[in-house]
Amino acid sequence: MGDIFLSNASPTRFLDRLKDCFRRCESFDISVSFIKEAGLVLIASEIEAALARGVKGRILTSTYQNFTDVPSLRLFLSWIERYPNFSCHLDFECFGERGFHTKGYLFHLDSGVEFLVGSTNITRFALLKNVEWNVSLIRGENDPVLLSAQSEFSLLYEKTLPLSEDLIKRYAISLSYAIMKWDMDYDAHYEERQARPNAMQKPALRELQRYRDMGVKKALVVAATASGKTYLAAFDARNFEAKRLLFIVHRDTILAEAMKTFEKVFLSKRTYGIFQGKEEDHGVDFLFASNIMMATHLFEFDPEEFDYIIFDECHHATASTYRKIYDYFRPRFLLGLTATPERMDNEDVFEMFDRNVPYELRLRDAIKNDLVAPFSYFGVRDEFVDYSDKAKSSFLSRYFENGHMDYIVREIETHRLKGKLKAVAFCRSVEHASAMAHAFAECGYCSTAITGSARTGERLKAFTDLQDEDSPLEILCTVDILNEGVDIPGINMVLFLRPTESSTIFIQQLGRGLRKCEGKERLVVLDFIGNSYDRSVQIVSALGGLSATTYAEKALMRALVRDDFPIDLPGVDIHFDERSKEEVLAYIEKTNFNKESFLKQDYLNFKKFLLCDTFPKHVDYLHSDCAPDLMRFIKARLGGKKNGSYYNFLRAIGEDVPAFREEEIAYLVAASEQLPLTRKEEFLILSSLLEGHLDLQEIKESSPRITDKTLDSAIHNLEKQGLAVLEEGRPVLSLPEVRSFGFDSFLKDLLRYGLERYETEFGEFEGPFKLYGDYANDKIILEIDGTQTIFQRGTKYDVERHIAYLFVGIKKDMAQNPNFAYKDKFLSPRIFQWESKNNTLPDNAEGKKLLTTKTVHLFVRKVDEEDGITLPFTYFGTGHFERMRRGENAGTPTLVFDVVLDHEVPEEYRFDFLVPEEN
Repeated sequence: MGDIFLSNASPTRFLDRLKDCFRRCESFDISVSFIKEAGLVLIASEIEAALARGVKGRILTSTYQNFTDVPSLRLFLSWIERYPNFSCHLDFECFGERGFHTKGYLFHLDSGVEFLVGSTNITRFALLKNVEWNVSLIRGENDPVLLSAQSEFSLLYEKTLPLSEDLIKRYAISLSYAIMKWDMDYDAHYEERQARPNAMQKPALRELQRYRDMGVKKALVVAATASGKTYLAAFDARNFEAKRLLFIVHRDTILAEAMKTFEKVFLSKRTYGIFQGKEEDHGVDFLFASNIMMATHLFEFDPEEFDYIIFDECHHATASTYRKIYDYFRPRFLLGLTATPERMDNEDVFEMFDRNVPYELRLRDAIKNDLVAPFSYFGVRDEFVDYSDKAKSSFLSRYFENGHMDYIVREIETHRLKGKLKAVAFCRSVEHASAMAHAFAECGYCSTAITGSARTGERLKAFTDLQDEDSPLEILCTVDILNEGVDIPGINMVLFLRPTESSTIFIQQLGRGLRKCEGKERLVVLDFIGNSYDRSVQIVSALGGLSATTYAEKALMRALVRDDFPIDLPGVDIHFDERSKEEVLAYIEKTNFNKESFLKQDYLNFKKFLLCDTFPKHVDYLHSDCAPDLMRFIKARLGGKKNGSYYNFLRAIGEDVPAFREEEIAYLVAASEQLPLTRKEEFLILSSLLEGHLDLQEIKESSPRITDKTLDSAIHNLEKQGLAVLEEGRPVLSLPEVRSFGFDSFLKDLLRYGLERYETEFGEFEGPFKLYGDYANDKIILEIDGTQTIFQRGTKYDVERHIAYLFVGIKKDMAQNPNFAYKDKFLSPRIFQWESKNNTLPDNAEGKKLLTTKTVHLFVRKVDEEDGITLPFTYFGTGHFERMRRGENAGTPTLVFDVVLDHEVPEEYRFDFLVPEEN
């Protein structure tokens, strides 16, 4: 018996010895802290072969540092289910704050025991490349060293948790918030190097996967140039787990760049090559080719050789070379990419992808780009139905009384389009849907009810029959089954026969009817607004989201309803009848949109939309038309005090959240106070500190807007806000070194939300402020002075540079009153009339500063505060004073100026900010 030294460079490598032990052993006990799928696959076949021949095996691993991955645990769980001789335990917070860091492999052989112990975990780099030291101790069964090791293993095994599906789910949830990764290991490096989807790509990827789940094999994605279409294709290919991929472009010049993009997403998991017509080019996993080169060499390939094919810039796909490639290959999935919205005019390209366009921009942008069907919405007052709580018990029994169905039928017939009616009726309950289908049938319509209990085949037949011109089915009654992603492009009418509980559900259900379809003129939406409908304001909130408004405050919502939503979108008509207007306007007036019941219901509806087992993350609120504004949850007051953070909101509504210490909760509040960001330096610094590698130079180089001055300002502000402290002149987090489980993950998610929202709303721009960007008062002063303070006065001066910053509230509600002497207002898209503060004369100090001002920065706020939340200013750019005249306010002198703007106010902001057209 002899001991052996093992490494990745020794004559006998550790991996080879490990595999040999599995082949020879009668039982094994393994305790390793870190296991990754990429390393486990190197020994998985040897382990499973041992289990198959009856070897008893136990594996103990841990969640220490969130390193072990879920796929490895799922493989162990599958072995537990298949082999009664195998078990696995997991250290999931079993030892408190003590780290679990063992690396030991005990094998019982017919001739004794072999104990491999040292530094090697089950990861790919550890088993193949890292400098690792291990020894093999070969001893008899009663050797004291081995007995001690076996005793320690048994003790650890008893104190840890048997692996189960619930345990894996708990760990997966914690991993979704985990950010701690070891830089020293292969998989950490791998994940750090891998590119990740941006804000545009995430919803597109979800939609692509959803389409595939519905059986779609071809799809066309339309996205603007420079929005990351090639990365999107690579991410989707990764989701698809493509083994053999073909990427076709019409220009040789972009082949290499496209290949680099895929390498950044897949790294070393695939091989790559550019096809130049040579046989040796065939042997790679991912092949990149021009349409001309591939069309010339088609028959060198099997038609089923590629499981995933991408046509880049596929508005060229009607060319003969593209068509030859298209007709020859039979991939499992075909993806088209184009930046040309005009693809709707090119029916050949559209048809090539079976009219599947899964990626939708925000609904407003989709409408503007003609990606969805136009629609006409009619809000009609339904006095036959009562939605109050007291009427719930009698709702269904009274629904069909007093000619109610006659009224519904009259509205349908008044607004229906020519041809076959293809309507979906959203009902209040399963019983209501069934009763409506029966009632419609009695009124002469062919109708049926489809609910969650319906079999898949039954649903698909109903969807097909509704769209089939030869089928009699006209109305499909449902509750919320169509919220789950089912698309019926042929729908030409949507009936809302239930109260709209949230804008999330409204937009989701409206979207079911907006798919384009051959012969579909438009979608008609009939919304029956009943009595005592205290959430009817959600309809206005949803439809108001189609405007280019910066903030849908009550004054705007009232104006939109009164004026039938003049939101300047082609093909969209929105009308409320007079009685509906009265009802909705009354509820807008009296409703606090930020009271607990409203916020909680909006939250629960969004959680249901996401199908979340746990609470949605901060970043989940960024990428969906159906998402409520997370800032409402953060800024609202529940239980008599301001939430201050998403964590406090979740706690206030009774959501199950991790238990954090008071100082950690206060830290989340302080960080949330920075939201929404109007610059990103502070959050970039915090993110780097949280990751443990602050590099101010790297942060500075990430954006031309970041300078030494703004970094110094950011560090000062972090210190002032209590988010960081200075140690030897450098910032460190003002948090205890040992923190509650899950806290770092929650904070990392908050920081990601802030940074991703910033990139969406601001990104790179010229000048100190983003034109038409929204700014809180303190964020404006941050850009002017470098400090985050509240500035109360309406004007701030930079006397040396002759600059004035005007903070104006236009008091929209008062502007509706013709008797109100309204001074601060837009006179035209290029001119804003502004009045100074009281007691301003041309020859006093205030007046002289104004008369010497050369540049004006104009910030306009429509309403100061609403339902307890302070609203932001919108930046309308620079201008200069003209046409000074004397004014008077409450008997004191003022000066009135015209601010002539350098940028004309765009049309989409004019209704919102009461901007008249040129006189």
